[in-house]
Amino acid sequence: MSGLLSREYTNQLRDFGCKVIFFIEYVPVNEDTVELAPGDDKREMLLNELELLRNEYDDMLFLSFSRDEKTSGGCLAAGRGFFHINSHGGAEPCPASPYSDINVRDSTLLEALDSKLFTSLRDGGILLDNHEGSCVLFEHKDEVERILN
Repeated sequence: MSGLLSREYTNQLRDFGCKVIFFIEYVPVNEDTVELAPGDDKREMLLNELELLRNEYDDMLFLSFSRDEKTSGGCLAAGRGFFHINSHGGAEPCPASPYSDINVRDSTLLEALDSKLFTSLRDGGILLDNHEGSCVLFEHKDEVERILN
């Protein structure tokens, strides 16, 4: 991970004209891959390095998904900041949360944002919950599935 956070790499990206860099943590989508997600020590290192980069490169924007959730008031899924449309048109809270109760082929984007699933996630407090890993929706997948059923 240090190569991606190096000044040499960041300078090269800036020389290419890059103004925004996204750091996206691996988010498990099933129990068999939980160990592939970065541990607390790696996530803390990323947070510290991003803070240094943000202070050194005031002409660039560094975003960390999902690490920046703590500074943005919780998970930004389900229309709090973004949502995902899968290849079949299903509106999902997040690319790492493959649940949908509405399809944009049969509805508008505004209707998708107003779906039962998205509304329940935003109003139910799940997205604001403190969580251990990198994804609050993964940690609360049973609750998300109950909303769908």
